[in-house]
Amino acid sequence: MSNERVLWNTRQKELKAIIAKPEHHESVIQIILAQHAAVHSARIAEPDAWSFEDEVLNDMSEENFRRIPKPGVNSIAWHIYHSTRIEDITLNTLVGDRPQVFDEQEQDWPGKIGIRYRDTGNGMNDEDVKELSASVHIPSLRDYRNAVGLRTREIVLAMRPGDLKQKIDPSRIARIKSNKDVREEGEWLLDYWGGLTKAGIILMPATRHLIVHLNKSQRIKK
Repeated sequence: MSNERVLWNTRQKELKAIIAKPEHHESVIQIILAQHAAVHSARIAEPDAWSFEDEVLNDMSEENFRRIPKPGVNSIAWHIYHSTRIEDITLNTLVGDRPQVFDEQEQDWPGKIGIRYRDTGNGMNDEDVKELSASVHIPSLRDYRNAVGLRTREIVLAMRPGDLKQKIDPSRIARIKSNKDVREEGEWLLDYWGGLTKAGIILMPATRHLIVHLNKSQRIKK
């Protein structure tokens, strides 16, 4: 494991210890932004900073991005799509109470990315994964990921002391369900997210979840 990822894991533990304490709010926001920047492209934050996403994806061939190692194992394309959709859904709907980036009509992200899905990808069968991996427009998927990352940073910077302690509003969970953002096979996510605070959403979908799927992508790449 690289020194940068060791440092990332150390900072994540520090963040978990203080994230819900309003007296540490300013420090917490800065740590969140640093953790988040490292699991997105350097294009969205600090161009000269270490980016695990860029380390994994920037020199990757299209063939490797789309490759499905074996039945039952997802492609890198799926991992990037899945982790980005979850960030978009949870940060905008549950934390920021804003429309998802995916639904910006002027951008037409579904058309640009070249997919017929909007859900997180949880519960996709092998045929669905095969279709997504073959049809996704890779540069547009990465552009969408950058747009999601920038929106998350706006939401985090707008937070005030005490906001991170708030429980997730059940009406926002209902909105995710009505939008069909999760498949029936993935509805356990609604219970999971509904039991979190906003701090919990930051600690998983906005940071830890992203590095988990970049780690999996790196293993497939190798």
